[in-house]
Amino acid sequence: MKKLLMGLLLVSFLVSAETEIGRYKVDVTTYVSKKGSIYILETTYDTTTGKVIDRKRFYHTKYGKKK
Repeated sequence: MKKLLMGLLLVSFLVSAETEIGRYKVDVTTYVSKKGSIYILETTYDTTTGKVIDRKRFYHTKYGKKK
């Protein structure tokens, strides 16, 4: 009975999993520099070729603000 229940849960998660729509993917990562400053990296990938299209680095307080 447990195996059947686990199988049904697994199938339901696979069916409800979000598929990637479109060609590009944006990854957002944070890091701390040696001086202690916090930065946010935004990387855009082309999902069909796997190449990096664009990389941007923002200081953490300026990320998301419009110019």
